[in-house]
Amino acid sequence: MDFGMALTFSNHGFRLDPQYLAQSQIDQGVLAEELGYDHVWVAQHHGSEMYFPAPFVTLSAIAARTRRIRLGTYIIIMPIQHPLDVVENAAVLDVVSGGRFELGLGLGNFVLDFEAYGIPKSQRASRMEESLSIIRGLWTQENFSFKGKHYTIPPFTLVPKPIQKMPPLWVAATAEKAFDRAARHECHLAGGSGFGIEYYEDRLRAYGHDPKKFYKSILQQVHIAETREQAWREAAPGIVSWVKYYKKELDLSGDLKFMANQPGGYFGVDPIPEATDLENVKKLTFFGTPFLVGDPDDAIAWVERSKQRGYTHAVMGMQDCAKDPELAEKSMRLFAQHVLPRYKKA
Repeated sequence: MDFGMALTFSNHGFRLDPQYLAQSQIDQGVLAEELGYDHVWVAQHHGSEMYFPAPFVTLSAIAARTRRIRLGTYIIIMPIQHPLDVVENAAVLDVVSGGRFELGLGLGNFVLDFEAYGIPKSQRASRMEESLSIIRGLWTQENFSFKGKHYTIPPFTLVPKPIQKMPPLWVAATAEKAFDRAARHECHLAGGSGFGIEYYEDRLRAYGHDPKKFYKSILQQVHIAETREQAWREAAPGIVSWVKYYKKELDLSGDLKFMANQPGGYFGVDPIPEATDLENVKKLTFFGTPFLVGDPDDAIAWVERSKQRGYTHAVMGMQDCAKDPELAEKSMRLFAQHVLPRYKKA
């Protein structure tokens, strides 16, 4: 199994100086390579306390200080970007990193992202469809041209081409149409909530593709400490801040109203408890997926379950559960010390 760190640049309540936060996250990317992790993934949102907006910039900084670890976006909000800009940035990053880049794309759902760029959310799916065709065409063809509803590209040859003939292309999915789109465009699955892998593999087979040739990732918020109770005490403030932030954004977007109206709301507990209420904090989920908070044995059990379900990549957000980068780094080290060796030997 491939183990990757998701660096979101989370700044709970804007507590941290941006320069300190940025340096700490870049340092975590370097540390991930030193500890034996396989990937560093960087996410993207705009005007947000929990994300930085420019993943290509931050990944370039990590690329300059590393030599082995692979670098990816998890994810670029594709409908608000021009595909030519994305494909050129991806190609340059692949070149400067020595062929270590992977491109992950998603529809996006936060209102501010679309309002800031003046793109109607109703165009998300059609823009994504055109972008996927353009990216693959520019990576693989000379004098590629495209004419669609949203984008028109005259005959154009990408310069420079990526070092990898075709950098791994991932698509995030949490709904049937998105799983189908990922399969139809021959993309790896950037899983968001730990479900849907069976449907994705069915769609791959329907389009004539072998599911064994495609990666499937699971995204998980993680905090590991020496004991389970210590882990929960350390992670509770970050987890509560994280779900409150997402609740605010989802209430604005209205994308998952069916979940908001269920008992427990979006996150299994409604109203969201305070961090001191550990009994109810432990019941919180992230879109139905429990937080991985515990000791190394809990982490090993989660890896085993994920492998049995068919996931090939674990994408772990440790800064999400930690208000301070030092706490996330401690969790990274414990996971690397107690969990990674079991799977690296294999």
